[in-house]
Amino acid sequence: MPDLEEMVCEKAEELAQQRTGREFSDLPANIQMSIWMDAEQEAADYFACQADAIYDRMMEERLFSGGNGHKPKEELEAHWAELEVGRRLGK
Repeated sequence: MPDLEEMVCEKAEELAQQRTGREFSDLPANIQMSIWMDAEQEAADYFACQADAIYDRMMEERLFSGGNGHKPKEELEAHWAELEVGRRLGK
């Protein structure tokens, strides 16, 4: 995944070509600034979407694994019962 600065630079070049048909560095400063700000916004939106997707996956994992990020109660009880049997048998 590209870093923020790299993504903004690439997006600015892409937007400059789309909007003006010229290289970003060949544009007047005021147009460069406008395109750069749009490129920054698009990059920020991209990373925000990525963060939302990660958060959604984390919440799904939490939801489907017992609701608290841990193993379901039945699995924990079985685990503790196994440990207790082992303790009683001297293992």
